[in-house]
Amino acid sequence: MPDALLVRVQDTRLALPLSGEQTIAQVGPVAPLPHGEPLLRGLTTLQGRAVPLLHLAPLLGHPDAPTPPLMVLTSLEGERVALLVDEVYGVSSVPAPPPGSGLLLDVPGGPLLNPAALIRDLRDHLG
Repeated sequence: MPDALLVRVQDTRLALPLSGEQTIAQVGPVAPLPHGEPLLRGLTTLQGRAVPLLHLAPLLGHPDAPTPPLMVLTSLEGERVALLVDEVYGVSSVPAPPPGSGLLLDVPGGPLLNPAALIRDLRDHLG
């Protein structure tokens, strides 16, 4: 069973697949990018590197959600990104997800974020 970082975004608890090294930090300064909102909040610096800061709430049905206080630096499909989250619960093993192309995959215990779908949505948004 793969491990996942359990987080909350607005009222949705979800699991982020662990891939390599994850870092949890307070949200710092953000440099906005033209036409990035609402999904791409801009660029932030973490561990001395500029990374895209993604706001998941609009994808989860909360288009006007405020910026959460925390970010999780992770790798999605080989791309380093920071995901905004409201709360981090810890690490847990989750069952292998069923195949699917949706943003959230159903697994016992809560939805699992599908990294491929998130990257696809980001690329479509910026298209």
